[in-house]
Amino acid sequence: MYAAISRSDPPIPPQQPRRLQRLSGRARASFSGAGSRLVDLYQSNPCRVLLPRRRDGNVEAVLLNTAGGITDGDRLDYAIAAHDGATVTVTTQAAEKVYRSRGAEAEVHSHLIISGGAFLEWLPQESILFNGAALARKTDIEIDGGSRLLAMDWLLLGRLASGERLDSANLHDRWRLRRDGKLIWADDFRLNGDLETLAQRPSLLHGARALATLIYVAPDASAHLETARRLLLKTTGRAGVSERPGLLICRFLGPDGLALRRDVETFLTSFRAVLHGQPRPLPRVWAC
Repeated sequence: MYAAISRSDPPIPPQQPRRLQRLSGRARASFSGAGSRLVDLYQSNPCRVLLPRRRDGNVEAVLLNTAGGITDGDRLDYAIAAHDGATVTVTTQAAEKVYRSRGAEAEVHSHLIISGGAFLEWLPQESILFNGAALARKTDIEIDGGSRLLAMDWLLLGRLASGERLDSANLHDRWRLRRDGKLIWADDFRLNGDLETLAQRPSLLHGARALATLIYVAPDASAHLETARRLLLKTTGRAGVSERPGLLICRFLGPDGLALRRDVETFLTSFRAVLHGQPRPLPRVWAC
């Protein structure tokens, strides 16, 4: 019998985890003027900006991640600007999937700039957190006193249809809102560990598996408080609205993604009609 290696052969080092390629994508778009003219566009893989034509003349930008999802070490950066009376709706082509991590966080950073009486609607579709995922999501907003913003982000904790349980995941959702250079709202939401157990706590999600935050920033925000309260009464899940000077903050909780989407769509359809002074269709890709 012979040994697998001779005594003179060097020892075989322990196998190290293979270093994987990671995403580092950017997309930037800027719009200006009453016609919401595109004045700046930049995109790098896997981020893309699509500008479908609409018969109603409204400008809609669709952000696309061609990789189909993100995982640990990936980073996506989005920057959207609206200036000088532009009115723009920005959404995403599909729900963003956050896959299992080997340790590092997947990062998504959105930077929104609104000035000169512009109105930006930031309405991405959901992010879906898979078991073992780690997500750090940041939304930084700069707006002046004469402009308006309707912005939201929402999150689904696991794939309920697949019977998935999030017994280990990490989430940090961070908002920073500055008006005329002054910080007026900061919000941080963290979950780390066994999300199934944490979500049951009454002080956190009280059993909810889907959540959303929506804000309206405008000089007339306070005038729409009662409208928001009335519309939130129609939701099937739990929802509420709070007010700050020039700012409304709406929170939604649902038992699953479908229930949350129905509540969000019902609210947005009516609330946006009030804000625009006429019915305004939801982004077309939401129905795909």
